[in-house]
Amino acid sequence: MTKLIKIKIFSVITFFIIINNVFASSFSAEKDFVSNFADSAINILSDNEILEGEKNSKFTDLVMSAIDLNLISKFVLSKTWKNATDDQKERYIQAFKDYFINSYANKLDQYSGEQVEVVDAEEAGKYVIVNSFIYREGTDTLKINLKWRLLNRDNEIKIIDLNIEGISLIIAQREEFQSFLANNEGDLEKLIEKIVSVSN
Repeated sequence: MTKLIKIKIFSVITFFIIINNVFASSFSAEKDFVSNFADSAINILSDNEILEGEKNSKFTDLVMSAIDLNLISKFVLSKTWKNATDDQKERYIQAFKDYFINSYANKLDQYSGEQVEVVDAEEAGKYVIVNSFIYREGTDTLKINLKWRLLNRDNEIKIIDLNIEGISLIIAQREEFQSFLANNEGDLEKLIEKIVSVSN
Protein backbone atom coordinates (compact mmCIF):
# COMPACT_ATOMS: atom_id res chain seq x y z
CA MET A 1 0.00 0.00 0.00
CA THR A 2 1.45 3.32 -1.02
CA LYS A 3 1.98 6.15 1.42
CA LEU A 4 -0.60 8.29 -0.41
CA ILE A 5 -3.31 5.61 -0.07
CA LYS A 6 -2.51 5.23 3.64
CA ILE A 7 -2.88 8.97 4.13
CA LYS A 8 -6.25 8.98 2.33
CA ILE A 9 -7.57 6.06 4.40
CA PHE A 10 -6.39 7.70 7.62
CA SER A 11 -8.05 10.98 6.60
CA VAL A 12 -11.37 9.26 5.89
CA ILE A 13 -11.31 7.39 9.21
CA THR A 14 -10.43 10.57 11.08
CA PHE A 15 -13.26 12.42 9.35
CA PHE A 16 -15.87 9.84 10.41
CA ILE A 17 -14.55 9.77 13.97
CA ILE A 18 -14.88 13.54 14.18
CA ILE A 19 -18.37 13.48 12.66
CA ASN A 20 -19.52 10.73 15.04
CA ASN A 21 -18.13 12.58 18.06
CA VAL A 22 -19.82 15.81 17.04
CA PHE A 23 -23.09 13.97 16.38
CA ALA A 24 -22.98 12.18 19.73
CA SER A 25 -22.05 15.25 21.74
CA SER A 26 -24.79 17.32 20.11
CA PHE A 27 -27.36 15.45 22.20
CA SER A 28 -25.55 15.72 25.53
CA ALA A 29 -28.02 18.38 26.74
CA GLU A 30 -30.98 16.09 26.03
CA LYS A 31 -29.35 13.11 27.74
CA ASP A 32 -28.48 15.25 30.76
CA PHE A 33 -32.05 16.52 30.85
CA VAL A 34 -33.48 13.00 31.04
CA SER A 35 -30.89 11.91 33.58
CA ASN A 36 -31.54 14.94 35.81
CA PHE A 37 -35.30 14.54 35.49
CA ALA A 38 -35.12 10.86 36.42
CA ASP A 39 -32.83 11.58 39.38
CA SER A 40 -35.15 14.31 40.65
CA ALA A 41 -38.20 12.06 40.28
CA ILE A 42 -36.49 9.19 42.12
CA ASN A 43 -35.38 11.52 44.93
CA ILE A 44 -38.97 12.61 45.44
CA LEU A 45 -40.47 9.13 45.21
CA SER A 46 -37.90 7.58 47.55
CA ASP A 47 -38.14 10.30 50.23
CA ASN A 48 -40.06 8.69 53.07
CA GLU A 49 -39.74 11.76 55.28
CA ILE A 50 -42.27 13.84 53.35
CA LEU A 51 -46.01 13.36 53.57
CA GLU A 52 -47.86 11.71 50.69
CA GLY A 53 -49.70 14.90 49.76
CA GLU A 54 -46.48 16.89 49.60
CA LYS A 55 -44.84 14.11 47.59
CA ASN A 56 -47.67 14.24 45.05
CA SER A 57 -47.37 18.02 44.84
CA LYS A 58 -43.60 17.97 44.32
CA PHE A 59 -43.80 15.22 41.72
CA THR A 60 -46.59 17.04 39.88
CA ASP A 61 -44.57 20.28 39.81
CA LEU A 62 -41.56 18.39 38.47
CA VAL A 63 -43.53 16.71 35.69
CA MET A 64 -45.41 19.87 34.71
CA SER A 65 -42.12 21.78 34.42
CA ALA A 66 -40.60 19.08 32.20
CA ILE A 67 -43.37 18.45 29.66
CA ASP A 68 -44.94 20.58 26.93
CA LEU A 69 -48.53 20.17 28.08
CA ASN A 70 -50.02 22.44 25.43
CA LEU A 71 -48.35 20.58 22.57
CA ILE A 72 -49.31 17.19 24.00
CA SER A 73 -52.92 18.19 24.63
CA LYS A 74 -53.27 19.51 21.06
CA PHE A 75 -51.70 16.38 19.59
CA VAL A 76 -54.04 13.97 21.36
CA LEU A 77 -57.06 16.05 20.31
CA SER A 78 -55.86 16.01 16.67
CA LYS A 79 -58.02 17.80 14.06
CA THR A 80 -60.77 18.49 16.61
CA TRP A 81 -58.52 21.18 18.08
CA LYS A 82 -58.74 23.32 14.94
CA ASN A 83 -62.54 23.42 15.07
CA ALA A 84 -62.77 24.16 18.80
CA THR A 85 -63.70 27.61 20.12
CA ASP A 86 -61.25 29.55 22.28
CA ASP A 87 -63.40 28.80 25.33
CA GLN A 88 -63.42 25.07 24.54
CA LYS A 89 -59.66 25.04 24.03
CA GLU A 90 -59.09 26.71 27.39
CA ARG A 91 -61.44 24.36 29.25
CA TYR A 92 -60.07 21.31 27.44
CA ILE A 93 -56.43 22.12 28.27
CA GLN A 94 -57.28 22.62 31.95
CA ALA A 95 -59.31 19.39 32.00
CA PHE A 96 -56.53 17.51 30.24
CA LYS A 97 -53.97 18.82 32.74
CA ASP A 98 -56.04 17.54 35.67
CA TYR A 99 -56.62 14.26 33.83
CA PHE A 100 -52.91 13.90 33.06
CA ILE A 101 -51.90 14.56 36.66
CA ASN A 102 -54.54 12.21 38.03
CA SER A 103 -53.49 9.42 35.68
CA TYR A 104 -50.06 9.06 37.30
CA ALA A 105 -50.59 10.56 40.78
CA ASN A 106 -52.44 7.45 41.93
CA LYS A 107 -49.50 5.28 40.89
CA LEU A 108 -46.77 6.95 42.94
CA ASP A 109 -46.99 4.30 45.65
CA GLN A 110 -45.89 1.68 43.10
CA TYR A 111 -42.29 2.93 43.22
CA SER A 112 -40.01 0.32 44.77
CA GLY A 113 -36.41 1.34 44.21
CA GLU A 114 -36.17 1.46 40.42
CA GLN A 115 -33.35 3.40 38.73
CA VAL A 116 -33.04 4.91 35.24
CA GLU A 117 -29.96 4.48 33.09
CA VAL A 118 -29.55 6.72 30.04
CA VAL A 119 -27.92 4.83 27.16
CA ASP A 120 -27.80 6.98 24.02
CA ALA A 121 -29.72 9.46 21.89
CA GLU A 122 -30.61 9.96 18.25
CA GLU A 123 -32.21 12.54 16.01
CA ALA A 124 -35.81 11.98 14.87
CA GLY A 125 -36.79 14.89 12.66
CA LYS A 126 -37.20 17.95 14.85
CA TYR A 127 -37.12 15.76 17.96
CA VAL A 128 -34.42 13.89 19.86
CA ILE A 129 -35.05 10.37 21.16
CA VAL A 130 -33.18 9.53 24.35
CA ASN A 131 -32.91 5.79 24.92
CA SER A 132 -32.82 4.51 28.50
CA PHE A 133 -33.61 1.56 30.73
CA ILE A 134 -35.41 1.37 34.04
CA TYR A 135 -34.11 -1.34 36.32
CA ARG A 136 -34.14 -2.45 39.93
CA GLU A 137 -30.82 -3.00 41.63
CA GLY A 138 -30.18 -6.52 42.85
CA THR A 139 -32.32 -8.22 40.24
CA ASP A 140 -31.93 -9.15 36.59
CA THR A 141 -35.63 -9.68 36.03
CA LEU A 142 -36.61 -6.02 35.67
CA LYS A 143 -35.19 -4.07 32.75
CA ILE A 144 -37.69 -1.93 30.87
CA ASN A 145 -36.83 0.12 27.81
CA LEU A 146 -37.87 3.78 27.92
CA LYS A 147 -37.54 6.13 24.97
CA TRP A 148 -38.04 9.81 25.70
CA ARG A 149 -39.12 12.07 22.83
CA LEU A 150 -37.78 15.54 23.48
CA LEU A 151 -38.18 18.89 21.77
CA ASN A 152 -35.42 21.47 22.15
CA ARG A 153 -36.56 25.01 21.36
CA ASP A 154 -34.00 27.74 21.96
CA ASN A 155 -32.22 25.52 24.50
CA GLU A 156 -35.46 24.88 26.39
CA ILE A 157 -35.99 21.13 26.45
CA LYS A 158 -39.41 19.59 27.01
CA ILE A 159 -40.69 16.01 27.10
CA ILE A 160 -43.20 15.35 24.32
CA ASP A 161 -43.74 11.62 24.70
CA LEU A 162 -42.54 8.56 26.58
CA ASN A 163 -42.35 5.22 24.80
CA ILE A 164 -42.38 2.19 27.13
CA GLU A 165 -41.32 -1.09 25.54
CA GLY A 166 -42.53 0.08 22.14
CA ILE A 167 -45.78 1.65 23.33
CA SER A 168 -46.17 5.43 22.98
CA LEU A 169 -48.15 6.85 25.88
CA ILE A 170 -49.22 9.91 23.90
CA ILE A 171 -50.29 7.97 20.81
CA ALA A 172 -52.23 5.56 23.03
CA GLN A 173 -53.94 8.55 24.66
CA ARG A 174 -54.69 10.06 21.25
CA GLU A 175 -56.28 6.83 20.04
CA GLU A 176 -58.45 6.68 23.17
CA PHE A 177 -59.69 10.26 22.72
CA GLN A 178 -60.24 9.83 18.99
CA SER A 179 -62.23 6.65 19.57
CA PHE A 180 -64.43 8.45 22.09
CA LEU A 181 -65.01 11.36 19.70
CA ALA A 182 -65.82 8.99 16.83
CA ASN A 183 -68.46 7.31 18.97
CA ASN A 184 -69.93 10.65 20.06
CA GLU A 185 -70.24 12.48 16.74
CA GLY A 186 -67.05 14.43 17.37
CA ASP A 187 -68.62 16.28 20.30
CA LEU A 188 -65.75 17.97 22.16
CA GLU A 189 -68.05 19.00 25.01
CA LYS A 190 -68.76 15.36 25.77
CA LEU A 191 -65.01 14.59 25.78
CA ILE A 192 -64.34 17.46 28.17
CA GLU A 193 -67.12 16.21 30.45
CA LYS A 194 -65.64 12.71 30.37
CA ILE A 195 -62.14 13.96 31.17
CA VAL A 196 -63.43 16.09 34.07
CA SER A 197 -65.46 13.19 35.48
CA VAL A 198 -62.49 10.84 35.38
CA SER A 199 -60.21 13.41 37.05
CA ASN A 200 -62.60 14.07 39.98
